[in-house]
Amino acid sequence: MFTAISDPQTQPIDPGDQAYWSQVRSQFMLEPGHAYLNNAALGMPPKPVRDAVAAGFRLMSENPSKAKRDFHDYIESELRPAMAAFLGAETGEIALARNATEGLYHIVNGLDLAPGDGVLMTTQEHPSAVRPWKVRAERYGIEVREVHIPSPLVGADDILERIAKAIDGRTKVLFFCHVTRGGYLYPVKRLCALARENGLISAVDGAQAVGMLDVDLAEVGSDLYTNSLHKWFLGPAGTGFLHVSRAMQPSFSSLYTSAADSVGDALRYEIQGTYDLPVRAALGTALDFLNRIGIGNIERRLRMLSDYLRKALLEVPGLRLLTSLSHDISSPGSTIFEFEGIDAARWRGPMEEEAKLHVDDHDRDGHRGLRVSTHYYNTTDEIDRCVDKLKELARREGR
Repeated sequence: MFTAISDPQTQPIDPGDQAYWSQVRSQFMLEPGHAYLNNAALGMPPKPVRDAVAAGFRLMSENPSKAKRDFHDYIESELRPAMAAFLGAETGEIALARNATEGLYHIVNGLDLAPGDGVLMTTQEHPSAVRPWKVRAERYGIEVREVHIPSPLVGADDILERIAKAIDGRTKVLFFCHVTRGGYLYPVKRLCALARENGLISAVDGAQAVGMLDVDLAEVGSDLYTNSLHKWFLGPAGTGFLHVSRAMQPSFSSLYTSAADSVGDALRYEIQGTYDLPVRAALGTALDFLNRIGIGNIERRLRMLSDYLRKALLEVPGLRLLTSLSHDISSPGSTIFEFEGIDAARWRGPMEEEAKLHVDDHDRDGHRGLRVSTHYYNTTDEIDRCVDKLKELARREGR
C-alpha cells in the first residue's frame, strides 16, 4: 500500500497544454462549480493522497503492530531520503513536523541566545512566526527588532539594504520569509549570504515556497528552514518539515533529547511519542504525484496563470495591484490587490457565497484587500470568473 516514489519529471511540459493540465485536474475532488483560489492558506490534496491516508488508517485498524513497523520502515527507508533529495538536503538534515509553525517553535527555542542578543526580522513576517519570538523575548530577554519593508515591494536591492543597515553588534539571528503571506518573493540566497558575511544564523520561514518554487536548500544556504507541506506541496493537513543544516546541528538544541542520549541527526528535533503515521506516510504519495509532473513544470504553470491573472486585474476599475509583475520579487502563486477607497477584504464572503470562488482577505500593512493564490490545477476560465466577480462587486460600490 506504500507509494513507490518516482524520479522527478524533467521533460518540459507546455504550461498552456489544456489536455495535459485537464488530466491533472481530474485527480482533484473539488465540489462541482467551485473554484479554489486559496492555495496559500491550505492546499487541496489530490485523490491519491486522500486514498493513501484512508488506506493507512485501515491498516492501523486491521493490524496495529504490523502497521507501526511498516510505516516506520517506509518513512525512514524511503520517504525521508526522497524528501531530502527533493529539497537538495542530506537525509540527516530533515526533521518531519506537523507544519511550519511547529518548526518555528523549534527554531526559536533551540537556539543558544542570551539576554540582550538580537533577532532581526521584517515587518512582512507571518503572525505565527512572530509570536514565538516575542514569547521568548518576554521570558528570556532577547531583543527582537523588525525592519520595515514597504508594501508593495520596491525591489530586492532595497530589501538587502534595509536589513544590512539594521544589523548591529547584538544581532545574532536573521529571520525572514522565503515568500511572504502576500506572495512577495524575498532574495533568500542573498539574505542567507548576508547573514553568513556578518556571522549571523539564518532562519527561514518557507511555508509559502516549497511545492511552488524549485527549492534547493543547499543553494539557498540557510542554517534553518521550515515549511508546511499541506500548502503548495499538497500533502495531507498537518505535515511539514524542519531543515537543520549539518553545520548547525552541533549548536542547535533539541527540546526532546539531551546531548547524552541524542538519537542523532535531525531526528532529535522531532516530537517524541506516537504521531499520525498514515498522514505522514502519505507525504510519499504527495511527493510521487508532484514528481510525476515535475517541480519545474509546476513553477512554469504557476507563472503562466499568475501572469494571466495580474494582467487581467489591471483592467479592473479602481483596483491597485500590490504584487509586482516582475518575477524577481513576486511568487508564482499568490497575488494581492486592493481597491481605492473600498474595504475589499470583506468581499471574501460574497466571493464564496455568491460565486463559489474561494479567495482570502489581505488585511495587513495598511491594506484591506484580497489575495488570490492559483495552483497548477486552476484554469484561465476560473481566473476569468474571479475577475468578472470582482468587477461586479466594484460596480456595487459605485465604481
